[in-house]
Amino acid sequence: MSNNLCVVLRDEQVYTSLTAHSLPDVIPFEPVWDPRDDVDCSPEDSKRPLSTCWAYSARPWFPLIPRNPTFDGPIFGCLNHSRFSLLTEVDSNGKYILHHDIREAWVALEQKLLWCLERLGAGLLVPWGTKLPRPPTSFGYQWSHADANLAKKVAIRSWDAFLLIAATCSWHIMTRRCHGSSRSWTSILTDDPNYPIPAEWVLELSRSFVGDLTTSVPRTGVLVSSKYCPWEGQLPMFEKFSIPVWVRFPRNASGGIDASAVDFTLRHYIPSQVAITRVTEPIQWGQPDDNTWGQPDDNTWGQSDNKSQGALGWDVSALGWGQAGGEQPVSDIPEAHADPSFPIPQPHSGQK
Repeated sequence: MSNNLCVVLRDEQVYTSLTAHSLPDVIPFEPVWDPRDDVDCSPEDSKRPLSTCWAYSARPWFPLIPRNPTFDGPIFGCLNHSRFSLLTEVDSNGKYILHHDIREAWVALEQKLLWCLERLGAGLLVPWGTKLPRPPTSFGYQWSHADANLAKKVAIRSWDAFLLIAATCSWHIMTRRCHGSSRSWTSILTDDPNYPIPAEWVLELSRSFVGDLTTSVPRTGVLVSSKYCPWEGQLPMFEKFSIPVWVRFPRNASGGIDASAVDFTLRHYIPSQVAITRVTEPIQWGQPDDNTWGQPDDNTWGQSDNKSQGALGWDVSALGWGQAGGEQPVSDIPEAHADPSFPIPQPHSGQK
């Protein structure tokens, strides 16, 4: 058992993590994976929100989607748009379509990313027979619509798909680095005899959220049940590169955890009874939910200043990965005793 294991209690369930230090405000719904769900089935309605089921089913690359992607570089600068900044124009049939300047830039970016995806994934197996994510074009940013708002809505859906393609490239890079590939992923792109990508472009790609696999690029992460881990092959890679992984343990009648029912792959996530007791004591003794309890760790999850939109352009509540408030993580490291010479003041008493 690691001393770095963080333990959090919420809704009578225990969550532990070796790679994250805070828990999302709202645990996102994780539907049973179905390959058919990678298609957004939202109707042609400009007022109804987009469905996000297709993104949740895009395993294993969905956990690698950056929380706060930066679109200020020469590669991804063309994606620096929101629904309010997207421009539309009227085509020859009198319908609304995304402005041609944006479309042309997106088409060029899509071609490069898909080419990188093909080259980086050559010879690598896709887990569980999962299909690679569909290209952004298939989500409709080149379609014409009778409603300008619908044209923008569909463009944002395609914008999300760019992040999914980029995350898949990151997954291939991570796989090659983790398995000790004899060739660097950058040389795979620049040394292609038929269609080499300029070294300058690849260098910028390595500095972006695609090639930068350090903790400076917070990722979406994943939550798994302690009874079944579908990420068995990917879990060591996620841990190696500090991708947020939370494991959910249901509590038994005595308030503990039934270790015999834990997936063997996740046994190093089992918390000690001491750690479980420490996270339950504040609730049992009625500790108030103030800033001392539940301080968010912004450095871990990288929450942006824009509170209304997540990495995929959806409202934060849709994914449930906000930072407004959460439980204080508890480590298995023994806690130092307070000095009796300095009594702890009563909450909200104004004393320091």
